[in-house]
Amino acid sequence: MSSTYDRPDSDPVFVEVFRMILIVMFLLFSPSCVFAQSGFATDHSSWDQVLRDYVTNGRVRYGELKQRRAKLDSYLEQLKEVTVEDLAELEREERMAFWINLYNASVVRIVLDQYPVKDVEAIPAMFRTRTVETLNDAFSPAELRDEILRLGFRDERLVTALVSGRMDSPRLAPEAFSGGRLNEQLDQAAQVFVDDDTFNRIEPGKKKIFLSPLFKEFGDDFILNYGTAKPPDGFSEPEAAVIGFILDHSKDPPKRLFLNAGRYKISYFPPNSGLNEYQEPEK
Repeated sequence: MSSTYDRPDSDPVFVEVFRMILIVMFLLFSPSCVFAQSGFATDHSSWDQVLRDYVTNGRVRYGELKQRRAKLDSYLEQLKEVTVEDLAELEREERMAFWINLYNASVVRIVLDQYPVKDVEAIPAMFRTRTVETLNDAFSPAELRDEILRLGFRDERLVTALVSGRMDSPRLAPEAFSGGRLNEQLDQAAQVFVDDDTFNRIEPGKKKIFLSPLFKEFGDDFILNYGTAKPPDGFSEPEAAVIGFILDHSKDPPKRLFLNAGRYKISYFPPNSGLNEYQEPEK
């Protein structure tokens, strides 16, 4: 998944940057008391049901979902009607859950619109096209991920919670994110990702570990909370921060002990843009 994307030719770069800064600043720092309290709370139950019905082991059963996509489409239509004022009434965790769910659901919808497809790179400008509508505006998936979520909320656990439709992206959680449980859910997403040998192969005693390419692409995201002024010899600052993140979230004691020793080199798995579709195990 690429972290870069093209701006529409009709919009000057400075206008785009200014637009996104205004949106992020408003959503993060507007006090809820500015607007009359309407008791608004984003309802993610439809998306939650889609995840429970059509996601197995973090992979999507796209063929089945395409035949019964009404609930997903209805959910995204619901979020399309959300306004800036609505979001300003929510707590930070609820706003963050809103954007995570909107992003993940939108990625699934984009894939469904093109399905059957075997590789997400076959979908033209998937992350650059402004196909996501909300707040009386339109966003690209890349803008949601990079500017609103990663830049706006500065939580490195997002790297393990945001799904791109690719096999090398995190497994899709079996439930929608919610404000009341967001911290617990993000911790769970991080633990599942770091301890999944599909993404990170860390074998105690080996001289080399293999990490997800996401840790290489988004390594700087981990420096805020896990960076160190003097990384261990042989490690860059982002690499040392990523190791700190893994140590903080892994539930595997032998793996943690091995990583703490630092006597290994880091390599990365190659990118895999194949579709994150669930496949029945061979009998």
